[in-house]
Amino acid sequence: MNMNLPVELEQTGTTEVSLANGVTVTLPVCRPVFSLWDGPPLDFDYGKKPVLNYGNKPFFAELVILQILVKGGWNGVWVETYGGTHYLRSMPKGWTLQSEHVLIPEDKEELLRKIWKTAKTTACFDVFVWKDDQVLFCEVKNAGKDKLTGAQVRFIEGALACGVLPNSLLIAEW
Repeated sequence: MNMNLPVELEQTGTTEVSLANGVTVTLPVCRPVFSLWDGPPLDFDYGKKPVLNYGNKPFFAELVILQILVKGGWNGVWVETYGGTHYLRSMPKGWTLQSEHVLIPEDKEELLRKIWKTAKTTACFDVFVWKDDQVLFCEVKNAGKDKLTGAQVRFIEGALACGVLPNSLLIAEW
């Protein structure tokens, strides 16, 4: 199925992920190019998380990816599972994330709960978007500094077991 992604997030390669059951799955990879924020430092940087310049505003990479997808007609959120599950569409202003937390449609939350139950993890790819009958999970990685965790591999296993297609599990290396 063609995901019809914005040009910045079109697939440029693949990565092989070995699952616990011995199966290897091939996931799409894109390599968007971003610039680091060179404006004033943020009051809250999520523990020195890299800040990117997008539209002359400071954003974390997950929110840049989300904004690119939203501009491309998708709807969705940054799923932050540190200290509880939070769905975000804007830059966090503090560790609680409460003021930035948004709700998602019940059917999308139900899909996440089903994946988490199946995978026995609450890990999730960073960005979860949907458009028409399609869903896309995008894991945002700082190339050379970041790799998939065991919990993220379990999330992949759970997503596949719940009917999410491999091409709906995108790795964005920037």
